[in-house]
This record gives sequence, structure tokens and C-alpha cells, in this order.
Amino acid sequence: MRLLAIAVAAAIAAPGAALAAPEEPDERRRVLVVVDDPADPFMGRIRAEVALLGVEVVVRKPQGPIEASARSERAVAAIRMLPSRRGVEVWMADETSGRSLIRQVVVDDTARGPNQNLIALQTAELLRTSLFPRPAPPVEAPAVIVTPAPPRASGESQLVSSVGLLYGGSDASSAWQGGLALQHLWNDRLGVALSLSAPLHRGTMTGPEGTADVGAIMVGPEAVARFESASGRLFMTTGLGAALAIVLATGHPRQQASAQLESASSTAYTGLAYARVTLGWKLSRWFDAGLNVVAGTTIAGVQVRFAGNAAGEWGMPVLGAAVFAGTRWH
Repeated sequence: MRLLAIAVAAAIAAPGAALAAPEEPDERRRVLVVVDDPADPFMGRIRAEVALLGVEVVVRKPQGPIEASARSERAVAAIRMLPSRRGVEVWMADETSGRSLIRQVVVDDTARGPNQNLIALQTAELLRTSLFPRPAPPVEAPAVIVTPAPPRASGESQLVSSVGLLYGGSDASSAWQGGLALQHLWNDRLGVALSLSAPLHRGTMTGPEGTADVGAIMVGPEAVARFESASGRLFMTTGLGAALAIVLATGHPRQQASAQLESASSTAYTGLAYARVTLGWKLSRWFDAGLNVVAGTTIAGVQVRFAGNAAGEWGMPVLGAAVFAGTRWH
């Protein structure tokens, strides 16, 4: 009887004990994203890809070493932007011991980088293969995950406006010149441009009989080559061009010299060959600015005359300097 009572008591107590035992919480793995600005679109793209793995993503501002921040958040992995903003650093811990398991850098070092979509996909793939390994024979992972961005399918176009000084020879002062150019690059380096410039305020040429306002409208094609710094922010463009130069002159006689002379305008046409060097700074993906200088010569100098007397010559050489701003698109 005593044994039977013990058995009955055990049978009654067993379900109660099972109900009282706490269940293990079904917590998702946590990944920490360390970012200065939570609204950073680059890190937002990475967050979106990592969240698709089914993990809990926690965003915090940087505070101390990445390992310490991850452990304080009980995160199995942490991601932060590299100072160069060309990629991210990924840290992961062994889930049993908490010790550092892997520290991987995912970057895009191409001149046109970083490709944010590519880095986000590679970061998510690195976490997926490390946190959710497939039940298959282990495969040795590559030592470095660096994939260049795919080449552009088409070239790049740019519209450039400029304003500066144009000097047309020793006999006339410099003119203020405005310019507009449409440029197209076939690849990362080579392309062509079509340039047009006109005087905003003509230079002055002085002779015994009076003065003349002299300026030139120039239009023509140009072959260009562009070179960029490793960061992609600074660039230099060189160009060789030929243009039609339409030289405009308006004479203003001195009444003290002769009362019979009257103001008159004339136009002359000549060819121009020139070389251009541009130094620019890419302010954003679509906008840049900088300085360009040009040096060239006309096929023949254009003579300016007052009452049949030579007053000066324009066009040998032609020198210019201007500031520019441009917008680009693919």
C-alpha cells in the first residue's frame, strides 16, 4: 500500500512539474549595426539585406571597440562602416564561447566604387554562410571577398557651363567669356565634346584713331581624355580641339582725332586649334566643379584696322582660364 501511494503521488506531481518548468525562449539571433547616422542610406541598404536572413537587427552609434559593443548587445555579429566608406567590417563571435570567430572586410576598391548594392549583398551572404551553414561538407571560403563593380553598360554624358577670361593677343585686353560644352565618354577615360563659347564682355584694342571692342565666338569639336584619383573625387581632363572662330570688332573713333570717322562693326572668320586642361572636384555623383585653362592659336591673326590703318591683331596666341560647373548622367 505504501508503494502504491508513492506511485500515485508521483503520477499526480509529474504533470504539475512539467507545467511549472520554464520553456526556453525562442530568441532570434541578433546582429548589431554600428553607424554614426541611423539615416545613412548605405548602411540602410545593408540593414535591409541582413534583415532578410531572419535575424534581429539592432542599430547603435559607435562606442568603444566593436567586439565590446556586440557583446553588450548579446549580438552574434556586428557590422560597421570603414572610414573610407568604400566598404564595411564584419565581426562575428562563436555563439558558445563568445570569442571572436571571424573579422572580415567587404570592400569595393574600383575607381567607380563603392557599389553599395554589391557590398550589401556580399555582407548578407557572409553572415548567411557563417550563421546558417548548410548541412553539407565544409567548403573552404575565399580568403578575401573583393569583387570589382561591373563595367558600365554605356558611356557617361556631361553638360558643362563655364565663365572666365580669354586673351587674344598682345594688342587687346582680355575678354570675359562664357562657355557651354556637351561631353560624352565612351568608357572610363576617352570621349568627345562639342564646345561653344561667346564673349560676355569684349576686350579693348586701342589705336591712334580710337578704340575697338574685340571678342570671338568659338564653336567646334574636342577629343578628351579623363584621369581620376584613387578616391574618385578628383579628376583631370585633357583635350585637343579645333574650332571656328568668329571675331567681332566694333570701332569707336576719337572725335578729337577726326570728326569724319564713325563707329562701325566688322566680322572675320578663322580657324583655331587649342589644347585644354581641366582640374575638377566631384562634389556628388551627379555634379562637379573646377578650373580649366586653354592655350591655342588661330590659323592666321585677325587684323583690326581704323580708317585703313592697322590697329592691332587678334588670335596669335589665344589663352584662357575659366571656372566651370557640370552635371553628368549615364
